[in-house]
Amino acid sequence: MSMYKPLIKIYSYLLSFFSSFCSEMAAKKDDFSVKKISPKLGGERGIRNPNGPTSSHDLVEQMEFLYVEVIKAINNSIVADTYNPIVEITLGNYKSSTKTLKLGPNMEWNQVFAFDKTKGDVLSVTLKDGRRENGTVIGKQNFKVAADIPFRVPPDARIAPQWYSMANMELMMSVWFGTQADEVYPRAWFSDASDVSASCVSNTRPKLYLAPRLCYVRVTIVSGHDLICNDVKRTPSVYVRATLGDVELYTELSLGSNPSWNQDLIFVASEPLDETVYITLFDKVNGQCIGLLEKKLSEMTAVKVPGSAPALFYDIEPPVKVEPAGDSRRFSSRIKMKLATDQAYHVFDECIQYSSDYRAFAKGLWPDLLGKLEIGILGATGLQPMKEWRDGRRSTDAYVVAKYGNKWARTRTVVGSFSPKWNEQYSWDVYDKCTTVTFGIFDNNQLAVVSSNNNLDGLIGKVRIPLTSLEWDRVYTCSCPILVLREDGLKKTGELQLAIRCLCVANPYVRATSPFRWMLPKAHYKSPMSMVQTEDLRWQAIRLNCLNLARAEPPLRKEVVLDMLRPTNKSFSMRITNANLERLRRAARMFNWCVWMKETVRSTTDFRPKIIACVASLVVVFGWWYWILCLAVWHVVPVYLAVISLLEIFRLSRREFNRLVLGVDARPPAPLVPVDLKLWGLDSPDLDELAEEFDTFPSSVVDVNVLRMRYDRLRREMGENVMLLLGDVASQCERLCALLSLLDSPLAWICFSLGCYAMVVLVYVFWDHVIFFQKFVFICFVVRWVNFQCFRNDLPSGISNFFRRLPTNEGPMF
Repeated sequence: MSMYKPLIKIYSYLLSFFSSFCSEMAAKKDDFSVKKISPKLGGERGIRNPNGPTSSHDLVEQMEFLYVEVIKAINNSIVADTYNPIVEITLGNYKSSTKTLKLGPNMEWNQVFAFDKTKGDVLSVTLKDGRRENGTVIGKQNFKVAADIPFRVPPDARIAPQWYSMANMELMMSVWFGTQADEVYPRAWFSDASDVSASCVSNTRPKLYLAPRLCYVRVTIVSGHDLICNDVKRTPSVYVRATLGDVELYTELSLGSNPSWNQDLIFVASEPLDETVYITLFDKVNGQCIGLLEKKLSEMTAVKVPGSAPALFYDIEPPVKVEPAGDSRRFSSRIKMKLATDQAYHVFDECIQYSSDYRAFAKGLWPDLLGKLEIGILGATGLQPMKEWRDGRRSTDAYVVAKYGNKWARTRTVVGSFSPKWNEQYSWDVYDKCTTVTFGIFDNNQLAVVSSNNNLDGLIGKVRIPLTSLEWDRVYTCSCPILVLREDGLKKTGELQLAIRCLCVANPYVRATSPFRWMLPKAHYKSPMSMVQTEDLRWQAIRLNCLNLARAEPPLRKEVVLDMLRPTNKSFSMRITNANLERLRRAARMFNWCVWMKETVRSTTDFRPKIIACVASLVVVFGWWYWILCLAVWHVVPVYLAVISLLEIFRLSRREFNRLVLGVDARPPAPLVPVDLKLWGLDSPDLDELAEEFDTFPSSVVDVNVLRMRYDRLRREMGENVMLLLGDVASQCERLCALLSLLDSPLAWICFSLGCYAMVVLVYVFWDHVIFFQKFVFICFVVRWVNFQCFRNDLPSGISNFFRRLPTNEGPMF
């Protein structure tokens, strides 16, 4: 028995190793999946309220804060003395102060401070004289958290501030318990941000941003007339420059006094369309300006239907007054242009695959409102540290930006927490459900006075949720992984906890027809733009959004907007290429029944499946029960369909009644964003493939051996297969084109006419036996298709031989 002890130890060691490995892989797979959570939404403390929304914040957990509003102070001393009052508010270990706040002329602050009510038992408000370094205490007021402070829930009226005597001064303030539904929540100074200076505290507050709607501006330069250059003896060589904002576009060069261009120059402008387009004509020879023209966007033709604006002549002003010799009349060169604001288009500012809006600029072209998207941003867990201080301390000051349509929502910044809680709720209008909402989690680097433009807010990660995966009127509570793909593999930087609901407010007709209406406005189909042109204009739109949102207070910074709107990487990736091929294979598996039929009946040498197929065909075509079945179907099928429809309607009604009224949902929702790591090659990624994917173009790799290895891999795995596949597809298409070209020859038409004439004669002669003839042809086809061994011929048929001999462009002469 002792001789087996080492083997038993080895076996137990291997068993424990493999079990731990399998559990680790399962945990890793589960770590990257969307998890269902069960938060207490709407401030519940028990079973979720089944009677629908309880307030405007029914998709978030109720957070109770202790609000202290410090308004102003007055000096009641008879002796004239000048104070520099400072108010310090203390709850437990948290302290906030008005030291860095600007003091008004009447000693007012008008600032609201917010504390977590669970952090202490006594609230202490101290009034100090700030003229001295440590501050002399003037007076102090204490409040017992459990007994002295009232609770207020909107829509209750605001609690009136009171005067509190502190020695020879009085302080006006109000203290109450509230939630995030309180109207002072967006402008409160939270205790976790007490170390942030007053000039930077606005960067921590929640905010809603409404980006201006974007519109295309189309400047069509048609032609010029009577153009003259500074040298009147020379024919001008003219090109036109159009400028809108800081974007400049140029036409091609055209010669002569009456040049012609017929070229479109398209810009992106934002409402209210009050900018000016500057048209400048240049002479290519000396580079001098020969004409100027200014036109405001409000003066251009507003095109709200697919089409173009009328071509009009415009007088251009020369930089130097030029008149022909011997002519006293006013002379002016003219340019023919079409100036229009194309309001029938939708301006893309997002990647088309993840777009959140497809509406045109003109409101009259918007589709009917489909529903409301309500999102509760609950919190995050397991965030990675983003900054490291000199004392070795690491921290993250996280906030979330949600983007849908032209409405941006930014949560408050929770300072110094790796598991922040926001519990903020926002809503958007939904016009098309085939859209995507995007969340970005950022680290705030604008909390110090010395922060400059070089301190950019760092991106922690993004989460995208397609609305097509959501069912109407259902609440989804989930924890979405924040996944970031890097050169060292797929990393999870945390989890974002969300509560999402899509409410349908449209009538049944709009809801039923919404999947069948145009996804884009009509102008995109009548006068389409190329993908290259759309992408160039998209970058103009991104720049405009960055400028517009950066002017808000607090600003939504440029790097945040760029990260939210950044497109997917379009550079070559071996991983993505293999994933796309696998997607094609999976899609082709739906035709497996054809392969099964071919292998089971046609390709096999066993005659039994062939006999079964022929007998089944005979029974279907000539069987006596076939007619009885046909007669029965006319009465049975409609009744059967009606019964099934009524049962399904009753089942759906009962399920909706249980879910909406009783709060019982027997059918759990499908996961929002299933992550297929195996499909995209992220379960065990090749690090060199990821390095190649993140490499620049041209490549920044200096090692020749690495480049040679990547090149050989590309030739081996992709080059040969793609080259042969494309060659085969092109050859078959060329043979099909050659077959269609044979119809141009007279002999082909003669044969086709004779065949049609013979068919007509056969139908006329055997009209009484047409049905029998159809059955006979069908049975002959089945017998021939099952390919009995006596009829088997592995050689290609004559039709395939004829098709194979059709000419192609493969096989070059060299």
